[in-house]
Amino acid sequence: MIGSFSDLDVSRLIVRDYFATLEQALESEVIVVGGGPSGLVAAYTLAEQGRKVVVMEKRMTPGGGIWGGGKGFNRVVLERNTAEILAEIGCQYAEADGYLVVSSVGFAASLIKKAVDSGVILLNLFALEDVYFDEKRAVGGVVVNDSAYKQTGLHVDPLTFRSKLVIDSTGHEAVVLNCLARRGIIALKGEDTMNAQLGEQGVVDGTREVYPGLIITGMACAQFHGTPRMGPIFGGMLLSGKKGARLATEKLSPCTPTSTQAR
Repeated sequence: MIGSFSDLDVSRLIVRDYFATLEQALESEVIVVGGGPSGLVAAYTLAEQGRKVVVMEKRMTPGGGIWGGGKGFNRVVLERNTAEILAEIGCQYAEADGYLVVSSVGFAASLIKKAVDSGVILLNLFALEDVYFDEKRAVGGVVVNDSAYKQTGLHVDPLTFRSKLVIDSTGHEAVVLNCLARRGIIALKGEDTMNAQLGEQGVVDGTREVYPGLIITGMACAQFHGTPRMGPIFGGMLLSGKKGARLATEKLSPCTPTSTQAR
């Protein structure tokens, strides 16, 4: 026998725990918009430093473009210089022809687990509506809604989450960047055609703070700088996430971990 239980208790426990976490997430040091590879790497790297980090992902499952591999074949390729990061997240790989080949499912799952285990607050089904500007007109947070409301076009007012920095890791869609572009604050060049070598290097080189309070990583860099896309090779994404975390650390004040951050 599985034992007796109450349906009401199950619901009560879910609601109680989730909304306690949600309240914590309202104010943080870094909000990462987009739970793809560069965003998850940036998030767990910062969280391991004791930073309070929130990842917002509009889909049910984080992992970005990893899951499908190349053309639905659930394998992806990475450069050899990312082996240390793969070991860091506990992802197995095979070496072949000078590259690292991984299961896309195992790769995505390892990144997600690493982020959660590091103390990242991960909120899925959160869709960005806008950015929040602080009193100095720097990006100081985001305005978000439920993904289902966005998809069905329902008019439901959003909520504001504050942070010291925002990282746009929303990939090809460059959602945060587009909030600024539609106001004429920045201009996006749009990603170029596929070229893995130039695309990978362009993503890493293009990881930077492009507006006060806003750092870009991953394919959002290609959208901003006009560099090529690269297909199912992901080393540049991981390295971009590490660089984004380093830039965020340089911008933030010295970290004093709290019991909440170290949970």
